[in-house]
Amino acid sequence: MKRVSLAAVLIQLLAATASIAQDVQSEAPTEITLDDGISFTLPAGWVVANRRDTRRGDKGQLSVNLVCESARCQKTQETCHFRMPAQRSGTQGGDAASLAALYADPLDRYFRLRAVRNATSKDAEFRKMLGPMTIGTRDWQVVETDARHNMKSGLFAQTFIDGFEILAICKTCETGEIRHQGAMEMMKSFRRDED
Repeated sequence: MKRVSLAAVLIQLLAATASIAQDVQSEAPTEITLDDGISFTLPAGWVVANRRDTRRGDKGQLSVNLVCESARCQKTQETCHFRMPAQRSGTQGGDAASLAALYADPLDRYFRLRAVRNATSKDAEFRKMLGPMTIGTRDWQVVETDARHNMKSGLFAQTFIDGFEILAICKTCETGEIRHQGAMEMMKSFRRDED
């Protein structure tokens, strides 16, 4: 019978413990901070692909590209992109008034829908027309597309948090009735912690 040293057993035990700890850590939600106290929670399986800050004075924006790397997402190929402008753009009436004013003009609404369709695919159909939708405790202006010809379907949404506009562009290869679960989780988690 082969003898196994105590040191070898301890090394194997430590390696297994480190592997389990790494798996647990990779499954834990991560807090992503944009700026001005605005943050959201990244669900398990999602990672930051890149982060860009093009803000110069009152121009430009902060953007974060996210990718889902979970086993489920190998098929769905989910991605999300969140953008936040350099300065507040909300109206004096508060976030609800700013959101309502976004597409009050029919021409603004038309150009938004056209841009969304072009960003998905020219023959995409709308699953949800542009309109208000409560996600978590916050209201968003949301439009959702169902793309054709091997293109990804999209979820496009905008909200205001204390006057700061947040734009979300999320895409997926999912074709079922339930889509964009990771995106919805992130959108639900948006908040602002004031100093």
